[in-house]
Amino acid sequence: MASPMRSLLVDPDRYLQSFRLFLERSTEHQCMQEFVARQLPDVIASIGNGKSTINVLSVGGGAGEMDLQILSKIRARYPGVTINNDVIEPSADQISKYKERVAQASNLENIKFTWHKETAYEYESRTNAEKKTKKWDFIHMIQVRVFAKSV
Repeated sequence: MASPMRSLLVDPDRYLQSFRLFLERSTEHQCMQEFVARQLPDVIASIGNGKSTINVLSVGGGAGEMDLQILSKIRARYPGVTINNDVIEPSADQISKYKERVAQASNLENIKFTWHKETAYEYESRTNAEKKTKKWDFIHMIQVRVFAKSV
């Protein structure tokens, strides 16, 4: 039996509309800004000690606004270390905006980006099927939205 729920991914306009509405009515964005500024430095204080490479996984990276703030904090804490940032984002439009943001940024030396246009479930299924394993030093998932609507 088919699921009675419809994914936001089948309607990109609805996807972006839901995110904008979320930001308008939620204090979550402000809370994340505060977390990145005040608490993230302590969280990342031990992830890269003695490492030449730090692997970061961003689940639902969106247009990269929060991701780039997080990566800047990690880069500042571990200057000269290579940061591999894998981004899982199902919206092609959001990935495009993320790439534009990266192209305009001037402080991303030593950060390598890999974008995966897929859901977290698709990413996990694919990497399991390919028997690819990777160890992550830092994983974050911010403002991930799920929309379900009866059809």
